[in-house]
Amino acid sequence: MKKYKPITIFFITLIFVLTSINTYAQIGIGTVTPDGVIDLNHDSGTNRYGLVLPRVALTRTDVAAPIVDPDPSSIPGTLPVGTVVYNTVTTNFGNYSVFPGIYMWNGVDWINEFPKKNAKIFKQTKELRTETSAGYQEIPNLEVGTNTFTPDYTGTYKIEVSMNYGGGYVENLGAGTNVATQKGIFKFIFNGVDKLTPLQAWSAQHTSGTDYFLIWEQATIVMYKELVAGTGYSFSLSFDQTQADGFEDGGDSGALEGRGYIGTDIPSSVEIVFLD
Repeated sequence: MKKYKPITIFFITLIFVLTSINTYAQIGIGTVTPDGVIDLNHDSGTNRYGLVLPRVALTRTDVAAPIVDPDPSSIPGTLPVGTVVYNTVTTNFGNYSVFPGIYMWNGVDWINEFPKKNAKIFKQTKELRTETSAGYQEIPNLEVGTNTFTPDYTGTYKIEVSMNYGGGYVENLGAGTNVATQKGIFKFIFNGVDKLTPLQAWSAQHTSGTDYFLIWEQATIVMYKELVAGTGYSFSLSFDQTQADGFEDGGDSGALEGRGYIGTDIPSSVEIVFLD
């Protein structure tokens, strides 16, 4: 029987391994029959394993550091496109802030592979009857001191305020159909800054006794604000009925119903949504 020296056996084994890699180009962990190029979770038993990515503390989405290219011949400060890491920290650099999660380098920036979501809507909870002599009346559940929005992330948020207003009963002024316009101003306050929105609605009354009221009009305002994560922002919505000429009781409460309506069919609302 012919004997081989240890060095010969080593080279034969190495050639066999290299030939196998070139032939199959597959790696299996926990299996000898990988399903793909790399199969990391093919345990036939009850155990299941996850892939732990490199855990790092990024600073900004536009800064590659602290990750470096392992290729010593690469240009300093560059990374291969497709580099993936798990970021462990939260930073505050506006649109360049990072948050815990998986990021991929696209050659210029770190891209969060699971986009951040942060949205909340606040709605009026009951009808409000508006009165001309009352001044600003607060919308139920949107009053001063009732709501505060605390963003989860630092960045740009869209704030959309939806308002609706309908007129009350018109006075019977004589033959035919009487039409009148009821007017007012919505005031939205966000973090101490006022935003005024005028709105009007019309009503009618026919001498036959038919009243046409609560023909509501709707208005929407949209604003964009840079908010800071963890900071509470208070807001409120109110309405001042400024004109009710030709309406019963002058648009005030009384024996008749000239008061206006807010939120009877569709509630007023404030929706805040994180953009980026």
